[in-house]
Amino acid sequence: MIHDPLSLFQASLEGNDSGTAILCIDSQTKTYEILLQNSIFTKLAKEFDIRFFLKNKIQSNNFETEIIYKVDGKILETSFGNFGYTKGDPKKQYTKFFVRDITIKQKQEEEIAWRLRFELGVASSIQILIQKPSIRESLPQALYQLLYFTEMDSIFFLKHIGSDATESFDIWVNERKSTEFPLLSSKFQNLNWNQEGISRWLHKLKNGKLIYLQKEKALPREKWYFEESKVETMLWIPVHFENQFLGIMGFQKHTPNFVIHHDNLLIFQTVSRWMGLFVQRDKDLTELNRYKSSLESLILERTLDLSRTKEELERAYKAKTEFLAHVSHELRTPLNSIIGFSKLIQLPEEDLTGKEYLNYIYSGGTRLLKMINEILQLMRIESGQIELKITEFKPEDVCRQTLELIQPQADAKRMEIRFYPPIQSNSISSDSGKIQQILLNLLSNAIKYSVHNLIEFHCEWNDSNLLFKVKDFGPGIPDGDQNRIFHSFTRLNDDGKIEGTGLGLSISQGLAEKLGGTIELSSKFGEGSTFTLILPEIRK
Repeated sequence: MIHDPLSLFQASLEGNDSGTAILCIDSQTKTYEILLQNSIFTKLAKEFDIRFFLKNKIQSNNFETEIIYKVDGKILETSFGNFGYTKGDPKKQYTKFFVRDITIKQKQEEEIAWRLRFELGVASSIQILIQKPSIRESLPQALYQLLYFTEMDSIFFLKHIGSDATESFDIWVNERKSTEFPLLSSKFQNLNWNQEGISRWLHKLKNGKLIYLQKEKALPREKWYFEESKVETMLWIPVHFENQFLGIMGFQKHTPNFVIHHDNLLIFQTVSRWMGLFVQRDKDLTELNRYKSSLESLILERTLDLSRTKEELERAYKAKTEFLAHVSHELRTPLNSIIGFSKLIQLPEEDLTGKEYLNYIYSGGTRLLKMINEILQLMRIESGQIELKITEFKPEDVCRQTLELIQPQADAKRMEIRFYPPIQSNSISSDSGKIQQILLNLLSNAIKYSVHNLIEFHCEWNDSNLLFKVKDFGPGIPDGDQNRIFHSFTRLNDDGKIEGTGLGLSISQGLAEKLGGTIELSSKFGEGSTFTLILPEIRK
């Protein structure tokens, strides 16, 4: 019988589906030796500088799991695990080292997540267009919402208002994720496409073909557009309705090395179909208002068509709501089980890799569950399904309860919250739970974004209104971005280091309006921000 762990591992090494090796590490000299390795490891080790990688890991004593993104597109996952080798040198450390090629798995997960985000964006945009009577006024907000569910940097819609002789466009939508990205030039309203060298673009668009073009593949006479707009990748889609050319929807990427796969191009094209429906509806309404005195029969026919369209869209919205409610149940039930069991599973103390994976499951599950709950809460607010529980209470009591809940988050970042209670201790009739939810969100945002260790929290009366003020000393918000800070899924200067979905302020503003109040923002770039929750003394 073989009792040597090294021999046992050698016997099963080739049966492993990942690249595996046994390392002997000298912690004093910071050197290592590969004792065993399987053929998969030998192959994957050639994919990157393994000597430099292991040397840095050992010198920094950092054996955490790491993902390596290679230039050729491959994605490798490296990890370490304990290896008990009783016959080895007691002064040295023996460990397992794994290398896995997770390229296909990672890309599949990213593709599924991208499609889900895109579908949510389309549903949210359609909901905005349904709820508001004017397509022209609601379209910028709807497409801005859609933009934030994609990986693109800017979006525009050019409404075709010319004829075959004079090609003219009106810029209905011109939005971007950040002010660092240029907007579409206003000269496109009266652009001579032929004279500017981009007539082939217009010809393809009018014939129902999209334009997916990268800067390096553009013709010499077309280069000026990329240089002037600082665009690296453009995706322009024609908007048609019953073979009528209505305009151009444009998605643009301002960072290099961005590729849209063919299947995703087809998904983008589906957006142009419902765009054509809504734009045509707006055009029909304009014509009906202009000629309603002499074209009553046409008005009736179009009104019936629009009514049927509205009913179909309302049914689609109802189906979407029922679908999301069903999906939320189907997602939250297994998610709660996954989160719960990940905390209940007991692993041996020496199984550090297993514990690390359990922690990934728990943290990822809780983040996903929080995002699902926030999306559903936002939908309930927008559909008027939020119920209030009105009681009479002292506002300073709610403030102190809120501070007790938020204090651990402040302590984790070593921040001090200075509370200034009201001079007069009056009672208020409102929903204390909803107020506490808003205050927790405002204080949490202040802790996340503040660059100083101090936050001020004021509670004061102003005539018959109650004011809650949360002041941070962070980077502040530029004037151009303050109008959209309360939009859903908006996160300014998002570098990925701060967790969140961008729904908190949108939910808080919806709750504030439900309570008969509002949230106002006062900010100076570089000096910090103050969010003020204003509520009436009595919620009727």
